[in-house]
Amino acid sequence: MAKEVIGIAGCGAMGEPMAQRLLTAGFEVWVHDVRPLAEFGAIAEYMLEDAAEFARRCNVVISAVRDADQTRSLLFSEAQGIVRGASPPEILVISSTVSPRFIRQLLTELPTQTSLVDAAMSGAPYRAREGTLSFMLGGSGADVDRLMPILQVMGNRIFRLGDVAMGM
Repeated sequence: MAKEVIGIAGCGAMGEPMAQRLLTAGFEVWVHDVRPLAEFGAIAEYMLEDAAEFARRCNVVISAVRDADQTRSLLFSEAQGIVRGASPPEILVISSTVSPRFIRQLLTELPTQTSLVDAAMSGAPYRAREGTLSFMLGGSGADVDRLMPILQVMGNRIFRLGDVAMGM
């Protein structure tokens, strides 16, 4: 298995501490957010404002954007569109607040080379900082196995619930 390069999209109250945990654990991490770079402190040095560059660098992207609209913008909009280019991520992890129906629809819209794992998360920002989030996962066994070392840095309760959309 190649070294994972992890992208965190959406660096707000949850995404930023998730990225910090992964960086502290020694992972190569890049972050992307639509807010201006000046709004970020220590994480700013890992910020890639260009979404195409973010997608090129990261083989695993964890989306911690707010909702379905922001997820669609991140993935498909002209301004961001991280799955529209020549180098979409190998695995896309959705930890945003979306429905199982949205996840099933998204699965039909992603490029064939991008696997989808839905990873609903529970916990406040302080739990993200402490690495004690709970994750409920839906996805293939191989994809979830590949993600486990990453998820275990951010959470201490990880539940495999079945196929894609079962996590939500």
